[in-house]
Amino acid sequence: VIEDDGKRVLISGCAHNGILNILDEFKKLYSCEPDIVISGFHLMKKNGYIDEDVDNIRAIAEELATMDTTFYTGHCTGEEPFAIMKEIMGDKLHYIHSGDEM
Repeated sequence: VIEDDGKRVLISGCAHNGILNILDEFKKLYSCEPDIVISGFHLMKKNGYIDEDVDNIRAIAEELATMDTTFYTGHCTGEEPFAIMKEIMGDKLHYIHSGDEM
């Protein structure tokens, strides 16, 4: 967590334990939501997505969309999950690439 100019930025690598679990722990520690999250969501699959996977991706996106947080995610989220999440989260979700500056 980086605190700067009254904002809290949560930086996580690939969220193997689940981005919602990580955010729950953040809320316990700081009693608030982060302003910005930079994290992979670990949703990419090599063999496609079944309906249950898509439902899970949508549920995560719906939960994240309720937060007053901007999310930046990368390759381990997966292109298809990112597209599904972007439909739900709109401007709250951004894709970052290696070498991007924020």
